[in-house]
Amino acid sequence: MSSQPLIGFGRLISVPFRAPRPQSGGKRPPHDPQRGRHTNLRRSRLRARSHRWLRSASIASLGVTAIATTLLSEPAFAATQSAPLPDLSGTYRCEGAETSCAASGKSFTVTQSGSELEIKNDKGEIGGAKLTSRISLSAGPIWNMFGVLAPDNRAIQWSNGTTWRKQ
Repeated sequence: MSSQPLIGFGRLISVPFRAPRPQSGGKRPPHDPQRGRHTNLRRSRLRARSHRWLRSASIASLGVTAIATTLLSEPAFAATQSAPLPDLSGTYRCEGAETSCAASGKSFTVTQSGSELEIKNDKGEIGGAKLTSRISLSAGPIWNMFGVLAPDNRAIQWSNGTTWRKQ
Protein backbone atom coordinates (compact mmCIF):
# COMPACT_ATOMS: atom_id res chain seq x y z
CA MET A 1 0.00 0.00 0.00
CA SER A 2 1.22 3.47 -0.81
CA SER A 3 0.01 6.57 0.87
CA GLN A 4 -0.99 9.95 -0.49
CA PRO A 5 -0.45 13.05 1.57
CA LEU A 6 -3.43 15.30 2.26
CA ILE A 7 -3.46 18.74 3.82
CA GLY A 8 -6.06 19.30 6.49
CA PHE A 9 -6.29 21.98 9.18
CA GLY A 10 -2.71 23.14 8.70
CA ARG A 11 -1.05 19.75 9.08
CA LEU A 12 -0.07 16.95 6.74
CA ILE A 13 -2.21 13.80 6.98
CA SER A 14 -1.30 10.49 5.36
CA VAL A 15 -4.21 8.46 3.96
CA PRO A 16 -3.76 4.96 2.54
CA PHE A 17 -4.33 4.72 -1.22
CA ARG A 18 -6.03 1.66 -2.64
CA ALA A 19 -5.68 0.80 -6.27
CA PRO A 20 -8.98 0.03 -8.05
CA ARG A 21 -9.82 -3.62 -8.52
CA PRO A 22 -9.88 -4.92 -12.07
CA GLN A 23 -13.35 -5.36 -13.52
CA SER A 24 -14.66 -8.88 -13.30
CA GLY A 25 -16.33 -10.40 -16.33
CA GLY A 26 -17.05 -8.60 -19.57
CA LYS A 27 -14.12 -10.02 -21.52
CA ARG A 28 -14.38 -10.22 -25.29
CA PRO A 29 -14.58 -13.73 -26.73
CA PRO A 30 -11.58 -14.81 -28.76
CA HIS A 31 -11.72 -14.18 -32.49
CA ASP A 32 -13.12 -17.12 -34.45
CA PRO A 33 -12.13 -16.83 -38.13
CA GLN A 34 -14.86 -19.25 -39.23
CA ARG A 35 -17.72 -17.28 -37.63
CA GLY A 36 -16.63 -13.87 -38.81
CA ARG A 37 -15.78 -10.85 -36.76
CA HIS A 38 -19.20 -9.15 -36.59
CA THR A 39 -21.56 -12.11 -36.35
CA ASN A 40 -23.67 -10.62 -33.55
CA LEU A 41 -23.92 -7.30 -35.37
CA ARG A 42 -25.22 -9.02 -38.50
CA ARG A 43 -27.89 -10.83 -36.51
CA SER A 44 -29.13 -7.61 -34.95
CA ARG A 45 -29.26 -5.92 -38.36
CA LEU A 46 -31.24 -8.84 -39.79
CA ARG A 47 -33.63 -8.66 -36.86
CA ALA A 48 -34.17 -4.93 -37.43
CA ARG A 49 -34.77 -5.44 -41.14
CA SER A 50 -37.32 -8.19 -40.54
CA HIS A 51 -39.45 -5.78 -38.45
CA ARG A 52 -39.09 -2.82 -40.78
CA TRP A 53 -42.55 -3.51 -42.27
CA LEU A 54 -44.02 -3.21 -38.79
CA ARG A 55 -42.44 0.18 -38.23
CA SER A 56 -43.54 1.49 -41.63
CA ALA A 57 -47.08 0.16 -41.05
CA SER A 58 -47.35 1.94 -37.72
CA ILE A 59 -46.08 5.18 -39.28
CA ALA A 60 -48.60 4.77 -42.10
CA SER A 61 -51.41 4.18 -39.62
CA LEU A 62 -50.33 7.32 -37.76
CA GLY A 63 -50.57 9.27 -41.00
CA VAL A 64 -54.02 7.86 -41.76
CA THR A 65 -55.15 8.66 -38.23
CA ALA A 66 -53.88 12.23 -38.49
CA ILE A 67 -55.65 12.80 -41.83
CA ALA A 68 -58.90 11.26 -40.56
CA THR A 69 -58.79 13.37 -37.42
CA THR A 70 -58.22 16.51 -39.46
CA LEU A 71 -61.05 15.74 -41.87
CA LEU A 72 -63.50 14.75 -39.16
CA SER A 73 -62.68 17.68 -36.88
CA GLU A 74 -63.06 20.26 -39.68
CA PRO A 75 -66.89 20.33 -39.48
CA ALA A 76 -66.73 20.61 -35.69
CA PHE A 77 -64.22 23.46 -35.99
CA ALA A 78 -66.39 25.20 -38.58
CA ALA A 79 -69.42 24.85 -36.32
CA THR A 80 -67.61 26.49 -33.42
CA GLN A 81 -66.35 29.29 -35.67
CA SER A 82 -69.79 29.99 -37.15
CA ALA A 83 -71.44 30.54 -33.75
CA PRO A 84 -71.60 34.30 -33.14
CA LEU A 85 -69.65 35.94 -30.34
CA PRO A 86 -71.76 37.27 -27.48
CA ASP A 87 -72.58 40.96 -27.75
CA LEU A 88 -71.24 42.67 -24.64
CA SER A 89 -71.57 46.28 -25.83
CA GLY A 90 -73.51 48.50 -23.44
CA THR A 91 -73.50 50.08 -20.01
CA TYR A 92 -72.85 48.00 -16.89
CA ARG A 93 -73.33 48.72 -13.18
CA CYS A 94 -70.88 47.29 -10.60
CA GLU A 95 -72.40 45.14 -7.82
CA GLY A 96 -70.89 43.11 -5.03
CA ALA A 97 -67.84 44.15 -3.01
CA GLU A 98 -68.34 47.87 -2.26
CA THR A 99 -64.63 48.56 -1.82
CA SER A 100 -63.77 46.98 -5.17
CA CYS A 101 -66.60 48.83 -6.93
CA ALA A 102 -65.53 52.12 -5.36
CA ALA A 103 -61.92 51.56 -6.47
CA SER A 104 -62.65 50.44 -10.03
CA GLY A 105 -65.77 52.50 -10.73
CA LYS A 106 -69.54 52.21 -10.30
CA SER A 107 -70.54 52.15 -13.97
CA PHE A 108 -68.78 51.01 -17.13
CA THR A 109 -69.32 51.51 -20.85
CA VAL A 110 -68.21 48.60 -23.01
CA THR A 111 -67.68 48.83 -26.77
CA GLN A 112 -66.95 45.66 -28.70
CA SER A 113 -65.12 44.98 -31.95
CA GLY A 114 -64.99 41.23 -32.59
CA SER A 115 -63.34 39.65 -29.58
CA GLU A 116 -61.70 42.92 -28.47
CA LEU A 117 -63.46 45.07 -25.86
CA GLU A 118 -62.81 48.64 -24.76
CA ILE A 119 -63.97 49.44 -21.24
CA LYS A 120 -64.41 52.97 -19.90
CA ASN A 121 -65.42 53.60 -16.29
CA ASP A 122 -67.26 56.60 -14.77
CA LYS A 123 -63.88 58.04 -13.68
CA GLY A 124 -62.77 58.36 -17.32
CA GLU A 125 -60.22 55.51 -17.18
CA ILE A 126 -60.04 53.34 -20.31
CA GLY A 127 -58.83 49.76 -20.45
CA GLY A 128 -59.02 46.81 -22.77
CA ALA A 129 -60.34 43.30 -22.51
CA LYS A 130 -60.52 40.27 -24.77
CA LEU A 131 -63.02 37.45 -25.09
CA THR A 132 -60.96 34.33 -24.44
CA SER A 133 -63.92 32.04 -25.17
CA ARG A 134 -67.67 32.33 -25.60
CA ILE A 135 -68.10 32.39 -21.82
CA SER A 136 -64.92 34.03 -20.49
CA LEU A 137 -62.96 37.23 -20.90
CA SER A 138 -59.76 38.76 -19.62
CA ALA A 139 -59.41 42.45 -18.74
CA GLY A 140 -55.97 44.00 -19.11
CA PRO A 141 -54.24 46.86 -17.28
CA ILE A 142 -56.21 49.04 -14.95
CA TRP A 143 -58.43 46.11 -13.89
CA ASN A 144 -56.27 43.00 -14.51
CA MET A 145 -58.95 40.40 -13.82
CA PHE A 146 -60.76 37.48 -15.42
CA GLY A 147 -64.49 37.33 -16.01
CA VAL A 148 -67.13 34.69 -16.65
CA LEU A 149 -70.31 35.53 -18.56
CA ALA A 150 -73.74 34.65 -17.24
CA PRO A 151 -75.75 32.27 -19.46
CA ASP A 152 -77.95 35.16 -20.69
CA ASN A 153 -74.85 37.35 -21.45
CA ARG A 154 -76.31 40.16 -19.30
CA ALA A 155 -73.82 39.91 -16.42
CA ILE A 156 -70.09 39.38 -15.98
CA GLN A 157 -68.79 37.83 -12.77
CA TRP A 158 -65.21 39.01 -12.19
CA SER A 159 -62.33 37.37 -10.33
CA ASN A 160 -62.15 40.28 -7.82
CA GLY A 161 -65.59 39.33 -6.46
CA THR A 162 -67.65 41.95 -8.30
CA THR A 163 -70.43 41.44 -10.84
CA TRP A 164 -71.20 43.85 -13.65
CA ARG A 165 -74.87 43.82 -14.69
CA LYS A 166 -75.97 45.18 -18.04
CA GLN A 167 -78.36 48.15 -17.77
